[in-house]
Amino acid sequence: MKRLLIIYPHWPPSNLAGVHRSRLIANYSLDFDWDVTMLTVDSEHYEEALDPEIERLVAPHIDVRKVSAFPVFTLLGKRVLGDIGIRGWFQMRRRMINILRNESVDFIWIPIPSWYTSLLGRVAYRKFNIPFGIDYIDPWVYQLTAYEGTFSRQWWTRQVAVRLEPLAIREAQLITGVSEEYYNPALKRVFQHGTEPDSVAMPYGFDPNDHQHEPIDLELPWGDDTSSYVLYAGAFLPHSEVFFRALFSVMAKIKLNEAWPAELKFRFVGTGERLGVSISSLAKEYGIQDIVKEYPQRIPFLAVQTLLRQAVGSLVIGSTEPHYTASKTFQCLLAENPIFAIFHSESSASTFLEEANAGAYLVKWNDDEVEVLHEKIKQRLTPFISGSNPNWHPDLTRLESYSSRESARALFRAIDTVLQK
Repeated sequence: MKRLLIIYPHWPPSNLAGVHRSRLIANYSLDFDWDVTMLTVDSEHYEEALDPEIERLVAPHIDVRKVSAFPVFTLLGKRVLGDIGIRGWFQMRRRMINILRNESVDFIWIPIPSWYTSLLGRVAYRKFNIPFGIDYIDPWVYQLTAYEGTFSRQWWTRQVAVRLEPLAIREAQLITGVSEEYYNPALKRVFQHGTEPDSVAMPYGFDPNDHQHEPIDLELPWGDDTSSYVLYAGAFLPHSEVFFRALFSVMAKIKLNEAWPAELKFRFVGTGERLGVSISSLAKEYGIQDIVKEYPQRIPFLAVQTLLRQAVGSLVIGSTEPHYTASKTFQCLLAENPIFAIFHSESSASTFLEEANAGAYLVKWNDDEVEVLHEKIKQRLTPFISGSNPNWHPDLTRLESYSSRESARALFRAIDTVLQK
């Protein structure tokens, strides 16, 4: 049995989305003759709210090693340095070296973000000649929004990224990601005059077992309001504002024409805080704050699954960037309710919705179709909110190639190829 060391500072009971990348891969590792050791930071050092119920979704064979981390650094009451990948870097480095010195490890896999743990790969390679791979959950060097100006925190983060990314991946033997477009620009930047490492893309995928667990104590973010609802679960993405403005504009016109269904609300949970406008402020701007309700705080993972199943439909809004892939779409499909979605036409999310015959309410956006976006939304949204949904007949059997197990297969196959060289 070969052994994979995954280094990622977050692990259940953390409720961050990236946790599920490592969890889903590790859960299926034994199916492909790999054992997994997980090197992470102890949850007592996390800043986010914890979700102990996620631990029920972790396979028992995973060997989890936890380290401490430095406290969040504040200055004059302001959070200056909080990234867990930085605060726990030296502790993870020390434990990693101890593991590699005393135990057998065949390969190291480091999902990012946190970006800074990626630098541990080159340490392991130079000290012990252990091959490693970097996994792009998100692009490291990304396009800033209009709200992220020069000398902003995000601007400085990008400047650091441009300088550190080459150091982190130049000696990697494998580059992976949830989409090729997440890592291809990095390969082109870093390996302009050299041979690129092997690479493979695999989505988060879906694990049907996740929907076999109900939360022990479900608390509704909206209290005792019994209105029927469409659920949007997840962050308000930096490059999705144009889609939300178009959607809310259409919703406002439907409401003005008194064609909005009684008691139907669009509920947004876990949208978080971001620079610029919020869902609530946009809803107020378009006069639909009575039918759009925002709950910015993240809620437990199993609660999200249950709320998706109880909803009359799901809402998934992508990004104007073509490389964006909406992993949460899989969870919406497993909830078995209609999905209204807006994606760039080149997004892989558009592809798998159509492959699953679940594109009845999909709006595909192209860069040169700004003027027709509102009309396309109206054409899809009107039948979606009607409640009858005669065109909704998804075939989930077509999604097997997007399952978490198949993603694990793709990763371990790629690692095996590297090790055979």
